[in-house]
Amino acid sequence: MTSSTKLGEYFGIPVRLHNTWFVAAFLIIATLVLTLRGLYPWWQNVILGILAAVLFFGSMCGRVLAQSAVATKRRMPVQSITLYPFGGMFRINEQDIRPGSSVLMAITGPAANFVIAGIFYIAILLSFGNMMAALVEWPSYFNVMIALFNFIPALPLDGGWVLRAALHVATADFVRSTRIATVTGWIISFIVIAAGLISIFVARNWFAGVATAAMGWFLADATTATRRQTLIRNALRGMSAQDLMTDDFTQIKQQLTFSVVRDYIINSGQHTFVAIEDGKLRGMVTLGDTQIHPTNWETTHISDIMTPAGLLKTAAPDDPSSDILEQMDDYDIDQIPVVQNDKLLGMVTRERVMRFLRARAVLKA
Repeated sequence: MTSSTKLGEYFGIPVRLHNTWFVAAFLIIATLVLTLRGLYPWWQNVILGILAAVLFFGSMCGRVLAQSAVATKRRMPVQSITLYPFGGMFRINEQDIRPGSSVLMAITGPAANFVIAGIFYIAILLSFGNMMAALVEWPSYFNVMIALFNFIPALPLDGGWVLRAALHVATADFVRSTRIATVTGWIISFIVIAAGLISIFVARNWFAGVATAAMGWFLADATTATRRQTLIRNALRGMSAQDLMTDDFTQIKQQLTFSVVRDYIINSGQHTFVAIEDGKLRGMVTLGDTQIHPTNWETTHISDIMTPAGLLKTAAPDDPSSDILEQMDDYDIDQIPVVQNDKLLGMVTRERVMRFLRARAVLKA
């Protein structure tokens, strides 16, 4: 996921920040600087713009938190979240998605925006027209706009969740419903971009035009990611971890010092090494773990640099391979051990999964 930045793991859910947020933050800051020009010194306008962007980001986090709570309450566990300027893109396993819960989750998003906008509006009334009013006025406006924007029936917007739920009930085909909702989103995103360009070059409304075109671009990027995810899931349908795992992994003794095994690691050509004792997986070492200062080679054992088995992301033999690939994206890892009763059965690597996808694409072509 080169288009997003990992923020960390919260409540057990990996959260990523999509890079379109940097564009959105710049637009918010520029908007306040231009709008408040002449009212305050330019440097105060910049500070107000930064604070407004932070408040808007916080409100989007509140929106995502509310939707995550609903999803968890309705037994639709969220596997990961990618934050976009219009809300969150949730990864939920296909088998956990249900139409009724999807609609409730979709309603929660705009409702949260309206509540947050109302809180900001109350703050405006209490500020009596001072600088605080200028600060919270724009986040209030942005929340209303985001709530209305999410009514568009295009995945991954809230309206797209409702559209997919309706299609799922009508067709009983989740994959087809998702495909239709993403195609609809792709078409609408380019309509929105075109509307923004018309506003810029025909109506000469630069602010509205740039904001509209930017939202269309954000939607197009998110829809493309959703569609790609759907295509990959469909291509890997029926494939489990044991179907794609390889037993071509290199074992290494955790009691050995790095100085003893350094040349072995370098000459092996492998990127990952596993520590196995008594037939059970004890830990894993990657090349990134071997960046040790030469003065510490003699005193550093493999057990000191390996990731213990209890901290590794592992898979069971019957886990869907699509879930494993998405988990690799969520945690920025390139391999996941397949374990049963603490015994290492094999390794699913990103490279092996991608080779399978390329081969399937060629054969279907």
